[in-house]
Amino acid sequence: MFSLANDIWAQNNGTPRWGALMNSDVLPKLLDPEVELDPYAFYRDLRARSPVHFDESVGAYLITRHSDVSACYRNPAFSTQNYAWQLEPIMGRTMLQLDGREHARVRGLLTPAFRGHGLSNWLGVVESNVTAILDGTVQRTLDFLLARFRPGDEVDIVSAFGRYYPVFVIADMLALPKEDHGRFYGWYCAQTAFVSNLARDPIIDAEGVAATRDLAEYLAPFVRYRRESPGADLISLLATSKIDGRFLEDTEVITHATHLLNAGSETTDRTLANLLTHLLSDRARFEEVREDRTLIAAAISETLRFTPPSQMNGRLTTDALSVAGIDIPPESLVMLVMASANRDERRFIDPETFNMHRTDLDHESAFTGTGEHFAFGYGRHFCLGAQVAQLEIRASLTAFLDRFPEMHLADGYVPRSRGIKMRSPVEVRVVL
Repeated sequence: MFSLANDIWAQNNGTPRWGALMNSDVLPKLLDPEVELDPYAFYRDLRARSPVHFDESVGAYLITRHSDVSACYRNPAFSTQNYAWQLEPIMGRTMLQLDGREHARVRGLLTPAFRGHGLSNWLGVVESNVTAILDGTVQRTLDFLLARFRPGDEVDIVSAFGRYYPVFVIADMLALPKEDHGRFYGWYCAQTAFVSNLARDPIIDAEGVAATRDLAEYLAPFVRYRRESPGADLISLLATSKIDGRFLEDTEVITHATHLLNAGSETTDRTLANLLTHLLSDRARFEEVREDRTLIAAAISETLRFTPPSQMNGRLTTDALSVAGIDIPPESLVMLVMASANRDERRFIDPETFNMHRTDLDHESAFTGTGEHFAFGYGRHFCLGAQVAQLEIRASLTAFLDRFPEMHLADGYVPRSRGIKMRSPVEVRVVL
């Protein structure tokens, strides 16, 4: 898909062929190469012409308007059981699939580690036990990765920093040996490729399943040991806590640890790439944030609205229902397209413009289950890794502003984003 998309881009001088498409009665398909080049133009067309649209290429209804996406997230008839085929082969049955009371029990166990006092109490293992696990873990990881860079170096932030940073943080929160972080990163890459594989490439699927098997075998002895000798880490918490009077089985601990790896890593990786792209593409923005750090929250939340790393979430209808006047049968796959909802002109002023100063987006709720951009989902299925991502993104942007105040995009370089389900630049070349 990517090579064909690049050929089309080159043949059209970097401009997708949207003129012909928008004047046609036939809408393109989600997996068409033209859509990957500029999915936002496709979504804008859908919002105007077919806001609830059945897409044959993925066999799903695409919900594209903000009000409809919001209503669907709130409606329990849109179930998460669709994740069975997408996630179970590599993660087992995760919180994303749990509904109702079962979801509340498991989430209640894990949430304190990622929020409030739990967040600060979890960031430990650092200079002192007083500092929380996550804060220390994040700072250690930043120091380790950024120590290789010097002002004036030309680097790709994605491959040299962004991809490793959140994975290493989660590995530290699981208290895994430093020498194994490289293996851990390899397993993570194979699993995230599996989840994003809408075309179901058999090689990508096989690699994802193999990585999950190897990761499970690797984690099993850590789970057994920490049941007997728990520490201040995520594996110990999962292995020693009871739900409804029973301990989680080893396979359940591994399943949830694997889910937290993926929930807490890819979001940070892609959001950071998008954020730096927006700030450096118009360097006045970077300078403004560098001089006024109170704008960091606004820059991050606007990035999540304008270019959410996760572009859509799937749901399965449990009943026959209607959305925007379109009847949807039971057991239908529905894609809630947050990337489209976030640019809905019915909800946001001048939605196609990146604006850190917009007044129609609540920056304080950006990393909560009520965020107006849906970048982390909504309600009870709001991404648990969001709080970790917030700390990681804030800390890394602050570090770049402090250590490399003159950083800019490499001369002549223009970042290009790829992906339909998960989307961000494949590289961001900068001079530090």
